[in-house]
Amino acid sequence: MAQRQRRCFSSASRATTAHSTDTGKGNYFQFFQIPKHPNLDVAALQKKYHHIQRLVHPDQQQVQAREQQAEGADVPPVTAASPPPFACLSGAAKSSVDISTYANAAYETLRTPYLRCRYLSRLVKAEEVKGGPLSAAEEEELLVEDDRRTMKAREVRPDTPMSDDFLMEMLSVNELIFAGDSSDEDVRRQWSVLHFDLEDRAVGYFKDAVKSWNDGDMGAFHHIVQEWTYVSTALGNLKERMLE
Repeated sequence: MAQRQRRCFSSASRATTAHSTDTGKGNYFQFFQIPKHPNLDVAALQKKYHHIQRLVHPDQQQVQAREQQAEGADVPPVTAASPPPFACLSGAAKSSVDISTYANAAYETLRTPYLRCRYLSRLVKAEEVKGGPLSAAEEEELLVEDDRRTMKAREVRPDTPMSDDFLMEMLSVNELIFAGDSSDEDVRRQWSVLHFDLEDRAVGYFKDAVKSWNDGDMGAFHHIVQEWTYVSTALGNLKERMLE
């Protein structure tokens, strides 16, 4: 039994995921064992992501089972239906599909600056609503957006109102995007200029978000993410129109 526990812990430590004592998978940063910060090493994140996917892949689990049998270990064979090695550490019966799905969601969120900062904003707001750190299970629930949770967060920390100038600018931007004729060369030139401007502003928002986070100014951080959301949405709509 002691040998089994040692092997389980060793395998868990190689899985590059962190787990708490409750049954949740934790926040995305904890899941990949990386610092909770707007700025991160995307290449390192990608390596951790691919490592996790290899660990939970059925073929890899069958290889581990054969290795254990060859060693004569008293550990039950690992099959595609068995929990991945790192489930031993948390004591949760998580299937490989659960881990793989959560890893996909976490990776797609953390790999891009805007989604990463928006997730951090939601995470911090949830902590503010609770008045303390979240459990791993509560952090996992942030995977799904909840209108009631959003309203509660606004009660605890009301959003800073958008300036009239910013809102008017966004109205003009959206009018150009949606009312423009994609077959008009002049409109397409305006779209190209707008595309460059929105991309540049996104870079600026990211720099400001990192600074406000480092300064511990969460009010400014939330407001930056809020404005950034308008710009990110406009940029996504513009890219779709430019493909027409």
